[in-house]
Amino acid sequence: MMSAAALLAKTPKPNDQDIDAAMNGNLCRCGTYIRIRQAIHKASALAASRPVRAAHAVGTAMGME
Repeated sequence: MMSAAALLAKTPKPNDQDIDAAMNGNLCRCGTYIRIRQAIHKASALAASRPVRAAHAVGTAMGME
């Protein structure tokens, strides 16, 4: 989550390559890399639609409210 928040703080509208590069080295035991990428895109859209902190947008997109 922290890597995703840092990415969105640096790159508000990341593409798939940006996300893959930022998340490289973060291992997911459940293998849901596609859903993680989708959540980061969703967080990006959420952050663009209203002023929220990147970490909050990532948490919201991943269902961690």
